[in-house]
Amino acid sequence: MTVVLKFYEKDKGAEVEEFSDAERSELDKVVTNTDSNVYAWRIGDNFNPEQSGALLSRYSRTMLTGRRLYINEFLPNKDRGKEFFAAWLKDYGDDSIQEMVGGIPVSCEYVSNLAVKDIEDSRIGSYIEKSSRYVFFDKKLPNGEFMFYKDPDIMGSAFGDRYVQLMRDLFESYVRHTPTMIGYIKDNNKLEDQSFRIGEKAIKISGLTKEMEESHNITEADLSKAYENSVKASALDFVRDYLPMSTLTHVGVSMNARSYENLIIKMMASPLAESRHIGKMMHKELDKVIPSLVQRISDRHGEDYVNFIAEKNKSTIDVVNDLTGDIKPDESGERIDLLYYTGKGLGDPNEEAETAIAAAILHRFGNAYSMARAAKRSQELSTADRKRLIDAYVGNRTNRRHKPGRAFENVEYMFGLQGRVGIYRDLQRHRVGTQERQNFDVRFGFKARDAFRDIGIADEYESKMSEAITLYKDIHKSMPYQAQYVVPYGFYASWYYRFNARQLFHFCELRSTPAGHPDYRRMVQNMYKHVEQVHPSITSRMNYINMDPKTIGRLDSEIRIAMKKNKPKA
Repeated sequence: MTVVLKFYEKDKGAEVEEFSDAERSELDKVVTNTDSNVYAWRIGDNFNPEQSGALLSRYSRTMLTGRRLYINEFLPNKDRGKEFFAAWLKDYGDDSIQEMVGGIPVSCEYVSNLAVKDIEDSRIGSYIEKSSRYVFFDKKLPNGEFMFYKDPDIMGSAFGDRYVQLMRDLFESYVRHTPTMIGYIKDNNKLEDQSFRIGEKAIKISGLTKEMEESHNITEADLSKAYENSVKASALDFVRDYLPMSTLTHVGVSMNARSYENLIIKMMASPLAESRHIGKMMHKELDKVIPSLVQRISDRHGEDYVNFIAEKNKSTIDVVNDLTGDIKPDESGERIDLLYYTGKGLGDPNEEAETAIAAAILHRFGNAYSMARAAKRSQELSTADRKRLIDAYVGNRTNRRHKPGRAFENVEYMFGLQGRVGIYRDLQRHRVGTQERQNFDVRFGFKARDAFRDIGIADEYESKMSEAITLYKDIHKSMPYQAQYVVPYGFYASWYYRFNARQLFHFCELRSTPAGHPDYRRMVQNMYKHVEQVHPSITSRMNYINMDPKTIGRLDSEIRIAMKKNKPKA
């Protein structure tokens, strides 16, 4: 049985994977189809929620499809899910994978990054996709083509040949320059110069003693491997600037039925043929496992809802264009604007923030008085008493998972952000707040990294980006949405993010860790500095913000993983 990839509804398709009769027999027990790139998983005796969550989580670090992962890893080992979570959740502390258990699992494979951003924009859902820092996108489809999406509207236009050639050129540059970038990072961060944190000590590899090896379950080979993995991740962090939004990826989705209904309707209202096709396929496959819960999508009310979304979006675009046609594009480059914060325009915004938090604490833990009374009492408190109250509420935080409670949700911020597409892709995961982006565009510009100049590829990179600008503008005139497929990750995108102080703790402390991408770490650190200027009493309690620069950010994490893997089982 062959899996056929269809980019859109009437596409003839291309073969991407093959299963033997025996494999298909096993897969039929756990998936809704074995011949399409979108399918749902059947939860039951053969495939439990623990296995489902672990399998979808594996997408992050593998090129394999979900069905191949099942055949290779989960079918032979019924404890694979349990073992996965014991390691990656309990030992390594990867919280996001926990979200993949409990919903209805769906796999969307060989879909573009542009479509995935549409999918992941749905707030109430959990997603894990192939990571551009752990997976090298050098593999080709069985037909010999690089893994990029071919939009039917672009391919049917006068720009089809130029589009295909540019996508191939971008992938070829990405593949060709990755080994050079790895060598460059090694030359500038030599293994013997690295500090490895072993227990409470930071040592060079030459300082690893026999006692350390035995007490911390670590070897010189483990340190070397951690170094190699970290160097590769750092190199991929840089060269991903070449990858276009058409890049094909795999994403695992876990949602409840109501969220799926909203997602599918939104996808079916999209101006992109790919998104509409994915929405229809999702509906078809979910109809096989939860038919009564997705039946409204195809009835008169569902069709009306799809038309409503499509029509209102089109009307809004027309009005926006009419009202803003005279506005010239903003300057290119990274930009962070703190547009709103609690207390803005008032005498002391920090005092306003403290008063709002204190009022919520007084009401929550008080007895028999209204919120209005609590707010009045909060205003009457001295600065010292408010501090004493908030300190008690925050508690003694001994790690970044110890977060303050809901009282901090009464302090809010709104940021206008402009950064590389790659940054947006990473930070979009924080969906609890309110964030929306403009369409991906080339008019915010790009900047060749210093590392590109150091290894002699800056001129070639700038030439390729100039080609992308020209093609984007040509396509955009008649197909503004489809033009987004052309945009490489290295271009700047614009979005806003509104969230509260409680979310700020999670956002800044998590995304500033040394293991994070250097681009988004810098943006998050600067957002923290903006808040620090207006609400120092908030930032002073963020004990786990990390403001240090880090060249090979994954090194400490890789060391911890090695030590946990080597730890003898009880």
